[in-house]
Amino acid sequence: MSFDSDQYVYIMERLKEAELGDLASQLDQEVRQGRAVPEEELKQEQQSQYEARASRLAETKLQRLGESDVAVIPYTGDESIGLIRGALLTLAETMYASRKASLDTAVAHEMHPTIEFGDPDLETPSYIDLEQETAQARVALELVRELLSEGIDTHAEAIR
Repeated sequence: MSFDSDQYVYIMERLKEAELGDLASQLDQEVRQGRAVPEEELKQEQQSQYEARASRLAETKLQRLGESDVAVIPYTGDESIGLIRGALLTLAETMYASRKASLDTAVAHEMHPTIEFGDPDLETPSYIDLEQETAQARVALELVRELLSEGIDTHAEAIR
């Protein structure tokens, strides 16, 4: 898949619409920070960037990059989209796995799958139904997998 800035904008807008603004901000910050690359890898992968960086260092009379030095380079468009896709998939998988493990533990110990929070004498307690939460997390995981397998290109077309 080739990068299109519309894809990036589309994903960020969808995360914010889904009330995942904090996640969108974290992902955006990660993308903007770039990635750390050892000097040797920079020399092999990004010859033009390596030469430009070496030229700038020479112009400012700074030492050239050594083998143990690390440079920060921007993510490519495809890397940015890949980072976001990986984070979303990991989040969905973790959500489902943690809820499933909690439900399995409750069932194994013959506990009721509904957890109550709060003191009923002092306040109206809050409840979490592990069966319902696990089912919702499974649906979310399937949706994320489906969206990622379809590719973002088809969804980006919808906003054009």
